[in-house]
Amino acid sequence: MESSLGLGEYRSPYVYEAPVSAVMGVSQSLEGTAVLEDYTFPLSVDAGVTYSIMLLIHNVGTDGIIAGGVVNDTGNPGSITLIADGEEFVIAPGQYLRSASTSAVPNCTRIEVIRSVRFSVQGTYTIKLWAMHEEDGSWFYDQEVPIVVTVRVGTPYSDPQHIFDNVKLKAEWWDTSKSRSESVINIDTSLLVGARLDYTVQYIQGMPLGEIANIALDGVNIVSEDLPKGVAKSGTVDLTGKVGKSVTITISFASFPGIWSEVLFDVWIIFEFSEEPPTPPIVPFNWEEFINKYGKWVALGVGGVVILSLMRPPGQPIIVIPGGGNK
Repeated sequence: MESSLGLGEYRSPYVYEAPVSAVMGVSQSLEGTAVLEDYTFPLSVDAGVTYSIMLLIHNVGTDGIIAGGVVNDTGNPGSITLIADGEEFVIAPGQYLRSASTSAVPNCTRIEVIRSVRFSVQGTYTIKLWAMHEEDGSWFYDQEVPIVVTVRVGTPYSDPQHIFDNVKLKAEWWDTSKSRSESVINIDTSLLVGARLDYTVQYIQGMPLGEIANIALDGVNIVSEDLPKGVAKSGTVDLTGKVGKSVTITISFASFPGIWSEVLFDVWIIFEFSEEPPTPPIVPFNWEEFINKYGKWVALGVGGVVILSLMRPPGQPIIVIPGGGNK
């Protein structure tokens, strides 16, 4: 923020509450009142693109600390990112960022809050601009200007990740459940505009009873399919707004002791970015699963090499005679 007093201060996001009459400063304050005299804010934007914004706050009254606030209203499709002095603040729905003068400013002083905004998730947003003042350690907003911003997505860059490639989970007769997890890391959320999960599940072998196939995102169940034996079911789950810098997908089903069964899972996550990210998402190599699946064969191979080396007949010794040849 720039003002006649120099650089202002940027504060972390705060949860805001719906206004009531006492918060408006009408009966609370006989002192300063902040007015939003002018502003610049884009009303139609592309996801993942950064835009400049400006709020001009006018102090009308006695000397005091004034501020501009940008509110990401409750119910908006996703978080917004505000950039100030090279620092990024992610403002979730129901939060605002306040930019205040560093000290009291004289009556009739104007401060200009300059920063940038970026939207990541497509949709329609209600953004509220606040002109605020501080009084006895408490903040009040004196003016609120709501605006509607439409966030559009052009042709997104798609990055499909095959999380489970026709993986078969098998529960033995002594198992009560079976599960397996895989993670995706290095997700560039600054460019992410959407995501979805595509799946196919099938109860392929076991007792003639049904199974319930489950898929969870970061520990929260998002798919539960009731599967008769031999039947495959497919579907899609929208993950827009639910994906962070990493995600963990868990496939599972419950079983009963004394009954064995096998369920097939084929699961994809499709990430959509506003542009190709510099570093794409990756699925780390699952060493635990590799050992569980191939450990016995690796052990047999190593054991076989050791046994063969022990069974190898010794060769003829070579005696080196100084000054002569070999004997």
